[in-house]
Amino acid sequence: MIRQAHISDRMRVLSMAKAFHAASGVPFPFSPAMADALFCASLSDEDRLCLIYAPDGIARGVLAAQANMHPFAPLKFATEIMWWIDPAFRGYAAVKMLAAYEAWALQRDCQYSSIVGLGSEPAPTNLYLRRGYEPVETHFLKVLNPRAD
Repeated sequence: MIRQAHISDRMRVLSMAKAFHAASGVPFPFSPAMADALFCASLSDEDRLCLIYAPDGIARGVLAAQANMHPFAPLKFATEIMWWIDPAFRGYAAVKMLAAYEAWALQRDCQYSSIVGLGSEPAPTNLYLRRGYEPVETHFLKVLNPRAD
């Protein structure tokens, strides 16, 4: 079952956000407070989304996104912020979550939707290509001012 998040999903979403952060390989610590702010914003802002995959009534997947205008063109974009499905529940759930994300983007009058791939994982890349996504950019990250956190 794919559905909008409820406040009762908070702890599971934060747990999955932490797992997503660890898998992404970014060189900075996870902030539960920032992840919680993202989650709470998705419950109240219609241009934010937090989808939950709960096949057994427990949140096993989360997809957070936002819809906003592109800075260089008068086009509205849907942008995925975080997408995680617990490893034991991956598979067809990804197809269903991506379809729900795209349906939401259309309801928000978005002309484009974007999705991020972590590293060079072939399964997500193949899914994105099958769904009509094209690779557009590669992001690079450099630490400029490390802090002791």
